[in-house]
Amino acid sequence: MSETLELYIPKPEDGAFYERMMSDPATMAYNAPWFPPDGCIPHPEKEWKRLCTDWIGAEPERFYAYLRRTSDGAFVGDVCFHYTPERDWWDMGVVICAQERGKGFGKQGLRLLADYAFAHGVKRLHNEFETTRDAAYAMHRAVGFRETGTDGGIVELMLTKEEFEKGRTHMEPREFLDILHVAERLKDTMRHCTTSQGRRESVAEHSWRIALMAMLLRSEFPEVDIDKVTKMCLIHDLGECFTGDIPTFLKTGADEETEDRLLDRWVATLPEPVSRELSALYAEMSALKTPEAKLYKSLDKLEAVIQHNESPIGTWEPNEYELNKTYAFDTVAYSDWLTALRKEIYNDTIEKIASGK
Repeated sequence: MSETLELYIPKPEDGAFYERMMSDPATMAYNAPWFPPDGCIPHPEKEWKRLCTDWIGAEPERFYAYLRRTSDGAFVGDVCFHYTPERDWWDMGVVICAQERGKGFGKQGLRLLADYAFAHGVKRLHNEFETTRDAAYAMHRAVGFRETGTDGGIVELMLTKEEFEKGRTHMEPREFLDILHVAERLKDTMRHCTTSQGRRESVAEHSWRIALMAMLLRSEFPEVDIDKVTKMCLIHDLGECFTGDIPTFLKTGADEETEDRLLDRWVATLPEPVSRELSALYAEMSALKTPEAKLYKSLDKLEAVIQHNESPIGTWEPNEYELNKTYAFDTVAYSDWLTALRKEIYNDTIEKIASGK
């Protein structure tokens, strides 16, 4: 799931990344109105020397840093701010390399920059760009920037320390509704399996029932945080809002990567409290190390077999006669209680196949 970034104050010998980024037309296209025809900075090696002399280590008047991915140490972009005395604000910027976009790095980098700025005496961060740059606008708004006006196709945004801190704990009603509107798609996202009446079930119905399963098992798993498991169950298939549902026996690694990428991109745009909680939950679910993650994954798989046992056998695919006998036994093996439940589900499967209904 989401990668973590950190600010890195570059040294003079780290200039190769800056020069490469400033010379990449795909990355610098946004800058074309100021540096035609492709936005690339001329003589980036000279500009790098100026940054080292005048910007690095000059906060709070000026600040410059790389954005470094913690997992592998790779640089993915840069951030900066500088004081504009005639307006008594600090103009700022954030640039993500073209090949690293769509991963939530812009919003994460903007938060890191704001954190650093307000901790070093900055009062107000300001940015402006074309009104057509929807992704940049959404990113700034998600971090807490407020729009202060538009003029000549340029939108201006401002962020104070108080607004930034409020954004960490507050969600606007419109932001809440926007999240629900995306999640509503799961009501119309159909799964392969059908209900007992032969109607295809939705992803939302599947998520609801595994959340119910978690709630009912509170006394059976007293050592597990069932409230967290319930959250995992409710959000586990939100990525299918963007990709639809693909049966497990058809889903490829590439499908999973696409779903994760689109989900990460959406989560990164959400208000800070929601984005932070969802990112942490998805990381825990993906690692499958904690008791909560293991229980959620078990219930996710078990519910699918239970639903097949409830659906008309005529809706089964030929390969599911064998799959429904074996699916999830390995996932639940860590728990005696879940293993016993899986054996009961197996018995139901055998009876259903024998009855032919």
